[in-house]
Amino acid sequence: MWPNLLELEKRMPLLLLLLLWLPVGGLGIVNPSNESANMVIYMLPAKDVGPHTWQVGVECLDSFAQIFFYRNPLERFTRLYNLMLTNVFNMSLPAALIQQGFSERINEAISDPKTPPDREYFQLRVISDHQNRSQVFGELLLADNYVIVVDSVERLHKLMARYVSKSRSWNPGARFLVLFHNAQMRDRPWTVASKIFSDLMSNFYVHRVALIFANSSTDYNLLVNDYYSNVDCRVLSVQSVGQCYDGQLYPTPHAVHVAMSDYIRGFSPRNCTFYVCASIAAPFVEEDCIVGIEMRILGFMRSRLQFTINQTCSRDTRGELDENGKWNGLLGKLENGECDFIMGGFYPDNEVEGIFWGSDCYLQDAHTWYTKLADRRPAWQAMVGIFEPFTWMCFLLTLVLSWLFWYALVTLLPEPQYYQQLSLTGINALAVSICVTVQERPICEATRIFFMMLTLYGINVVAVYTSKMIATFQDPGYLHQLDELHEVVAAGIPFGGEEECRDWFENEDDLWIFKAYNSTTAFRPRTENLKEVELGMRCILSSRMYILQNLHADDIYAFPQNVFTSPMQLIMKAGFPFLYEMNMIIRYMRDVGIIQKIDSDFRYNNTYLNRIAKMRPEFAATVIVLTTEHLKGPFGILIVGICSASLIFLGELLCGYRSHRRRQRRRRRERVRRRGSGKWHRERQQVRRAVAPVVRFTPVKRRKVLSQILSRPILIETAECRSLNSSRTLNDCKHHKFSAQNSLLFTRFGRQHETAITYTAEATLEPAFGAPQSEHFTVAGSQWSLVARQ
Repeated sequence: MWPNLLELEKRMPLLLLLLLWLPVGGLGIVNPSNESANMVIYMLPAKDVGPHTWQVGVECLDSFAQIFFYRNPLERFTRLYNLMLTNVFNMSLPAALIQQGFSERINEAISDPKTPPDREYFQLRVISDHQNRSQVFGELLLADNYVIVVDSVERLHKLMARYVSKSRSWNPGARFLVLFHNAQMRDRPWTVASKIFSDLMSNFYVHRVALIFANSSTDYNLLVNDYYSNVDCRVLSVQSVGQCYDGQLYPTPHAVHVAMSDYIRGFSPRNCTFYVCASIAAPFVEEDCIVGIEMRILGFMRSRLQFTINQTCSRDTRGELDENGKWNGLLGKLENGECDFIMGGFYPDNEVEGIFWGSDCYLQDAHTWYTKLADRRPAWQAMVGIFEPFTWMCFLLTLVLSWLFWYALVTLLPEPQYYQQLSLTGINALAVSICVTVQERPICEATRIFFMMLTLYGINVVAVYTSKMIATFQDPGYLHQLDELHEVVAAGIPFGGEEECRDWFENEDDLWIFKAYNSTTAFRPRTENLKEVELGMRCILSSRMYILQNLHADDIYAFPQNVFTSPMQLIMKAGFPFLYEMNMIIRYMRDVGIIQKIDSDFRYNNTYLNRIAKMRPEFAATVIVLTTEHLKGPFGILIVGICSASLIFLGELLCGYRSHRRRQRRRRRERVRRRGSGKWHRERQQVRRAVAPVVRFTPVKRRKVLSQILSRPILIETAECRSLNSSRTLNDCKHHKFSAQNSLLFTRFGRQHETAITYTAEATLEPAFGAPQSEHFTVAGSQWSLVARQ
């Protein structure tokens, strides 16, 4: 494959023209006729040519990789680690042969019987710069280790920028092992190492890097990036952990392993200063940038890992991708390198997780909608609201049934006629139901028992109502509360919240929320915006823990249903070297109950202690002062009753006026009729009056006349029967009979009474003209008439 050196010397004049353009060891001769040819022929010195050169590089790479990729058993995964190999085309020799030889060894190691039993195996992946095309297979697992063989710093940067960092399994937090072999730069190991380490940290945020630098064709220097050290933390420093001569680690593999272990132990956040960007979001981060739940957790991690922080707090949100594909907010600062990690009540998000890293979750918070608290219910309405509407309907039905049953009893039983009025029984039933005394007490036993049961019923109802009325005076409650987003939209109230919360509604069921969602600064959970919520101008989506510690927590209403519940975490740039250490501290805090203690203390302080502190100034004002607000209900009932009575009174006047007019017209017609009957009728009446004798009774004569009257059927007419109108007939009058001369046994309204008769001294008899004989007398204080019809 390689030409003889003597033949090259003979053909040297013919190749001078070509070699003028191709410096020895830098470029090569490419076959332009074959488009598929990828082999480049370089002109190298004799000492750099041969299989021994690249075999030594493969041995050094293999030996140091086993030490560099070793993990502490406490930190190991249960799965096999992923190893990513690069396949770079058009490299110089022996870098290209070392890459090929190491790839063959890795692939043949699993079937090699000479392989040591304690050798670690990897899941192998390969990425190449030949084709900018990646294929996706199965589940995504990030790479754990990278092995890269290059011959120039520019090639490494191009490979990382175009291919490695664009792969689906890109992991800047993995361990990178780079073998650099370039004959022209063998005398500048520290310069090349500094360029490589600085380029990987600044452009790709890679910190765990080891470099195998070729000092000669067979000698290599083992260098590591000591950026995070216990002495000068965050200062770029290149440290040597050993050498490799002719494929053997120097001074010994154990010494190199010890030096590498010291480097790994020294790679820690101790004595380092990290820049923290926090969003002011109480109770996680307060405005003073010192107090807060997350600041307490960060302080605990800081004391355990012994690092310091330089925190800056602002009102910036977490951030989203803008139209130009750039991150804004705190994520923009994190991407630009202004912060090492951010905090402020941030929850995991799929859009963020694909680009940034997040710590283990340490707290859990729920988000819901907050709207205006319903207005206080007027006291008079609260009096009605003591019972449910169904209960009031039951009371009304009971009143109607009691009314009808009472009326039936006093009608069927021999109760006084005055008790038998329908309206009077209704008034009595209402009065007894509300424990008010009545004048018309029942006489019959059955009616009395019903009266007692109704009285006991009224006593219990009034007692229950009165006991509840005291609590109602103190807290009358609220009117209808908006507790659904549909009601908020129907009321014309705009709603919104943080921009990052909008993604939760990007689905078919909640698409109408996603479209009407407001993400401006006016809808962010801030104290000044909560004042607008209290006035009913806005509806804001916020976390419950933030509202719980806010001054307006008792003045706004939280929907009972949570929109979503999510844990919180720290967000850092992908490749943060101490994520594992921080996660272990969070896990320890969660296991021993420190995080639960912080959460319970917060909720206790903001639910009990703060409430007690708010109640203390009001302890003295315990006297309930009744105002017209409490009496609007009774006054309203009184006004309604007066208005109803006035309307009924006007109606009765109108009806009475109409009946009076009818009677007047009837009398007028009667007078006209009588006036037209002629003079003959008037003369006859005058003759009757003149001829009719006037009989004056002596006591003896009066008894005889009364005896004669008693021997005939006698009709006793009361004043009610004599004044018959259109609504009363003669059948309504009661007929009575005498049982003795000076006593009368009569029946009035179904009940018998025996009483003495006192009558007037005169009686007029007109037997000549057939007029009825009558006698006027008084029975039990009432004027009666005895009429004997001939």
